Amino acid sequence: MELNYVITPQDFVDYNIYFIDHDPLTQKSIRNMSIILAGLVIVGGTGLMYALNSLTPVSVAVYLILAVACFLGGPKMYKRKVHKHVHMTLRRATNKHICGPKTLKLTDEGVQLIGESEDTLHPYASFKRVTEAARQVYLYLDDLAGLIVPNSAFANDEEKKEFIRVLEERIAQAKQNAPEEKEEA
Repeated sequence: MELNYVITPQDFVDYNIYFIDHDPLTQKSIRNMSIILAGLVIVGGTGLMYALNSLTPVSVAVYLILAVACFLGGPKMYKRKVHKHVHMTLRRATNKHICGPKTLKLTDEGVQLIGESEDTLHPYASFKRVTEAARQVYLYLDDLAGLIVPNSAFANDEEKKEFIRVLEERIAQAKQNAPEEKEEA
């Protein structure tokens, strides 16, 4: 099976945002960051008002409202920063190969990815999982790294489902056979 497609900067941004939205550790870090930011606003603001002898119920209410805004706005701010940094990463000369035309082949040995300055072969056993997102399919090699296959690579939804089914079967079979290969070595 062979797929030809183009990875756009938006595909790469979507991959990173999907990771942020679905990784439990990242979600916990964002939640903790929002709690800390809200706490700093409450403690810092009321502490400043107390130090200036201006602490009133109105100032406490204002800082509580600001703290709630920081708590609720923290995740959105974090995603905006990630979006900006991903675009900066793509503009660097050393990262030009991330986007552009790609060819992905399911071979007997594994998944071969051919691009502008890359020709890699990933054995099926090296994949952790295959995830179908709204606009892409992600083939995760580990918790952070993966291959992006946009939906535009498929003629229709049935072809995409068939690709995922075949790939998952080959990954499962390779992982099942992997211990036997190690014992022979």
